[in-house]
Amino acid sequence: MRFEKWHGCGNDFIVVERSELPGELGPERVRALCHRRFGIGADGILVIGEPSGRRWPLAIHNADGSVAESCGNGSRCVARYLLDRHGGDECDLETAGGIVHARRVGDGIGIEIAPPRVGGRVALGTEQGAIAVDVGAPHLVVFVEEPAEAPLAALARAARAAGGDANVEAAAVRNRALIDLRVDERGVGETLACGTGACATVAAAAARGLVDDLVAVRLPGGTLTVRVAGQRYELYGPAERVFVGEA
Repeated sequence: MRFEKWHGCGNDFIVVERSELPGELGPERVRALCHRRFGIGADGILVIGEPSGRRWPLAIHNADGSVAESCGNGSRCVARYLLDRHGGDECDLETAGGIVHARRVGDGIGIEIAPPRVGGRVALGTEQGAIAVDVGAPHLVVFVEEPAEAPLAALARAARAAGGDANVEAAAVRNRALIDLRVDERGVGETLACGTGACATVAAAAARGLVDDLVAVRLPGGTLTVRVAGQRYELYGPAERVFVGEA
């Protein structure tokens, strides 16, 4: 199996074309490949199918073998992989969570997604609780004083127990153009960055009137930018190839 290793702000992936896979990619094989001691090591595996024009199917496998509906940083990495290989500046990705339009933006990649759907408050036994947000995949956003000091794993367990299986964000709005964020992804654990989590958090903050239309989201692995453009959300940031290999 020929593969490439990519990352977006430290959120890292094994990128492989379906034609390279020896049979089905089952959960056990996914866990083995993503293992950071005995495998390649990654937050997930991104499998690219045969295209229809400039639209490529994309299957997203979490490190624990489960399947995800969407992945912002993964989509940006796959988009750059495809644009570098096939040329052009734009392409579409067909994920279980919907169609993602991607394009080159300077040295990075931007993607356009449907507007996140902000739901109600999920009680956690704290004053604020969590805000449910759907970005093609479910998220629970918890606003805290200091994300770096938040007990993220415990917070994620409590949020999922109350609000269902979802990605969980611990966020702090610093000003109308800046959010600090940590994310515990279902099927992965804490990641250095999460693109859909950044979008979900901006949507939750916007619903409370806390941010403007252009927001920098600082994560442990780097900074992503979210732009709210009418009925669209746009996510920008780096997408970098780490190495090429065989497994």
